[in-house]
Amino acid sequence: MSQKILKQIRNEWRSNVWLCVELLIVSVVLWYVTDFLVASYTISSRPLGFDVEHCYKLTFDQVSETSPEYVPYDDEGQAAVRDLQQLLERLERRPEIEAVCVSANSHPYTGSNSGGAVTVDTLKASGYNIFRYVQPDFMRVFRYEGLNGETPEELAEMLRQGKTLISANILEEHGIKDPSGFIGKRVYLYEDTLWSLTVGAVIKPVRYHDYKQGQMNRTVVIPDVFWQDWTIRVRENMDKDIVEKLMADAETQFRVGNYYLANVEPFSRLRDNILRSEHTAQRNQLTIMAFLLVNIFLGMLGTFWFRTQQRVPDLAVRMVSGATRRQIFRLLTGEGLLLLTIMTPIALAIDLNLAHLELNTYLEPHGYFSWTHVLLCGGIAYGLMAIMIVAGIAVPASRAMRIAPAEALRDE
Repeated sequence: MSQKILKQIRNEWRSNVWLCVELLIVSVVLWYVTDFLVASYTISSRPLGFDVEHCYKLTFDQVSETSPEYVPYDDEGQAAVRDLQQLLERLERRPEIEAVCVSANSHPYTGSNSGGAVTVDTLKASGYNIFRYVQPDFMRVFRYEGLNGETPEELAEMLRQGKTLISANILEEHGIKDPSGFIGKRVYLYEDTLWSLTVGAVIKPVRYHDYKQGQMNRTVVIPDVFWQDWTIRVRENMDKDIVEKLMADAETQFRVGNYYLANVEPFSRLRDNILRSEHTAQRNQLTIMAFLLVNIFLGMLGTFWFRTQQRVPDLAVRMVSGATRRQIFRLLTGEGLLLLTIMTPIALAIDLNLAHLELNTYLEPHGYFSWTHVLLCGGIAYGLMAIMIVAGIAVPASRAMRIAPAEALRDE
């Protein structure tokens, strides 16, 4: 059978040359599309390093000084802190609330952050590293986990002791995948020895958001008190109507001095707001690529459909000579798949150059080029094209083989 296929390819080499060119172009385009889709799925499916389910953000406002309800303070700073601390304690006493904390530009999907260079012992994590200034229970609210199995409660206790936490990827540029050996070492922020803390534990990488890669996923957790962002975790069996319940008590339980509860927002809404532009861009790209894939499929289908239709008399002769339908189908599909197989190495060479030229999707940890990623996308593209070729041959071949050989030869 293989000799017959090769002989058939040689006999029709002129048309096969153009068919190979078409297969080459389609293979490269399909690889590019597949590369984008595989990279996008890989990025979005990676662990986030935090959990925002059952989490809410609270906003506390102050009464205006011009309001008749405004309460003047003798000592503005200390009185304000006492009021805020009282609000925090009232939230902690609520039976629905599992954990509550305050932080500054640190919670997930904040859209705001602070950071800079970090030196761990003698190694510098260059570029931008996210600094998360938090109270200890921040670990419990968002359920951070240690690289060596430390629980959120254990991590919170380390923060209470004044220690800092660093993410496992913070020293990746130095080839260190597990910096547990730096526990107990000193961390210097902003390249300033005055900003010095002790490493308490290494945590699993915390992603900036679902689609972010690179330095924004490096994290240094710093124990500090900033009465800026209030976040809570609600117990799983008490999540129903929690927003309405908290707001119903806004004027009674959550009004202290000049501070009052102004808003409660689920993190699912914060996530949607931050990722809206990402989702829109991705949806547009997927729509374009779906349109491209449909056109490629129809083009390939039409090419092999027309090619098979032209060979109906040849199929009739083979059937008169005793060939079975299965043999004819194997001959036709084998020819198309062999041409595809011949062109695939050439297409992969072009794909490799596209990766080196950084014209495709960036994907950590290898960046634009990874043999595994390139070959995986090439294999998927090959499989899709093989399906298109078989589909383009199967239907017209099946119809052609139902025609009586004498009738097909008479028409010829």
